[in-house]
Amino acid sequence: MPVIKEEIEKESRSNKIIDIRGKICPLTFVYTKLALEKMEKGDILEVILDFPPALKNIPNSCMRQDLAELIEIKKLNSDDKTWKLILKKL
Repeated sequence: MPVIKEEIEKESRSNKIIDIRGKICPLTFVYTKLALEKMEKGDILEVILDFPPALKNIPNSCMRQDLAELIEIKKLNSDDKTWKLILKKL
């Protein structure tokens, strides 16, 4: 069982969150790319953003550059234009 515990602990340490609200393209992708480059394969990056075009641009750019794949897009606030992109480092 200790192996499972170590895996769970490793997974919890591999998640990173960046908040790029207020940034517009192409800076939204630049910040995302810089964060992903510091991560290891399989790590999860959560990107909080408020620029609607980035919801498409970030995942597309990540796939073109073999950086990450899109796992999920979550709307964080129904009154506000704020989303969370969940990406998995490739």
